[in-house]
Parts: sequence; C-alpha cells; structure tokens
Amino acid sequence: MNIVSIHPVGALLPLTLSLLYLPRSFSALGWFHRVVFLLSLLISTFSSYCDAHAVHVLPGTVLLCVVLWLQRARGHNRDVPAAAIFALTFIAGFPVDVYLGYVCHAADGTATVGGAGWTDGLLLGPAILALVHCFVYYFCERDEKKGKVPVGVFLKWQFAPMRPRNARPDGDDARPSIS
Repeated sequence: MNIVSIHPVGALLPLTLSLLYLPRSFSALGWFHRVVFLLSLLISTFSSYCDAHAVHVLPGTVLLCVVLWLQRARGHNRDVPAAAIFALTFIAGFPVDVYLGYVCHAADGTATVGGAGWTDGLLLGPAILALVHCFVYYFCERDEKKGKVPVGVFLKWQFAPMRPRNARPDGDDARPSIS
C-alpha cells in the first residue's frame, strides 16, 4: 500500500473547479445523460490500469460526450456547457486515480495524484475534452445562426459557474414572441 499525496495544481485546483461547476453540470443533464454518465463512471473504473511508471485512467466520459455531440448536431442539448464536461470528466477520473494510487506498486512507496501538475493527465484530459466540446457546440451554434454567434458571449455562457439568466449560448437574449 502506497502513501498517496494530492498535488495542489494537478489535483486540488481541478477538484475545486469541478465542485464549483457540479450543480450546473447535473442541472444541464437529463435522466438519459445521467445514466450515460454513470455508465462512463463504470468504464473509467474498470478500464483504468497502472504500470511501473504511472496510473492510466481512461476517461469514460468520452462516451457521454459522443452521445451529447450527436444529439447537438441535430439541434438538441443546447444547455450543456463545456464547464460541465470538465467537471464530469474530472469527477469520473479522480476517485479512480486516488484508488489506483493506493493499490498500484510505486518504486519508492509514494504516489502523487496529479503529480505532474499542469501537464498531468488528470488535469489535461478534462480540459482537452471540454475544449473539444466547446468547439463542437460553437460550430453547431454558428451553423444554426448562420455565423452570427459572438465568441465572447458564447465563452461566457460555456464557462460561467451558474447559468446566466435569460441567456442563450448563441448570445441571443431576446425572448421569442408569441404571435
């Protein structure tokens, strides 16, 4: 059994951000996507492994992203921000990384979760997946709005900890008129 420590940049910073975004993440998902997220947790748990040098956590939330992106391309799931993908991917990988840090044999008997800091996969994996999610959603919005999507408003909507009131991801704050 190893002594496990948690790196402040590679693990504590993304954990704090994930916990900050978690309420918005779950409110953006429907029941079907919550079930897919639970399935992705199982994939992360049972597909991860360790070798002599590192722990390898496979992000099962890629499955959730593919399901969201396919439906988004058809005009659905507009309310799932990139911050939710970051939070859910990190939450799916963190406990597995901690557990494998304890049970995998380390050369000196110590393991550090997020030990590579800014370049650790526990931080980079969710960040890259959230960035890809942001690109997919942005180009879907541009396609639907014929290229009239302000980047600043879109990014604010994607990364705000709480859902902005009366805001849409495409920057159109006007309410539809009932005629």
